[in-house]
Amino acid sequence: MPEEKDLIEGIIKNDERSCERILNLYKGRIFSYILRLVRNYDDAEELTFETFIKFFKSVKSYDPSKPLSNWLFKIAHNQVIDFFRKNKIKYEYLDEGQPSGEDFLKEYEMAKRMKEIEEAISHLPPLDREILLLFHKEEYSYEEISRILNLPVSTIKTRLHRARRRLKEMLKR
Repeated sequence: MPEEKDLIEGIIKNDERSCERILNLYKGRIFSYILRLVRNYDDAEELTFETFIKFFKSVKSYDPSKPLSNWLFKIAHNQVIDFFRKNKIKYEYLDEGQPSGEDFLKEYEMAKRMKEIEEAISHLPPLDREILLLFHKEEYSYEEISRILNLPVSTIKTRLHRARRRLKEMLKR
């Protein structure tokens, strides 16, 4: 995205608007990603803040030939790993109107099912949860996830397959 290059140049020149624009573009996604991994709102807020501080401090080393989002998620991933280490947490290699009665029932059932899925995902090992999130929610390719997590593509594929299988088994119960 050519706009990202301009924003990066603006950040390097200490342009406040460029900093705000980057935050507006990525803060929500980064926060959501971290929250799903650490499962604590306050910790996720702090880690999101630290991710962007680290990003702004190291922006001059950004390689514009690569997607900015990959770099931000890599920084976020590293912040989470550091958080887990510091806290001695094991990380495995790792509505528009009132709905009708029928619509309400469908929405209720869907919300109930989503809660079951979220609960099942929370029982996966942290690395599997992270890979599943990056692949399905953030829609990254195997190769992009491999770069973010610094793992071979084959490991990403295997862990994703196993995570899906475990998830399916948990949801059958």
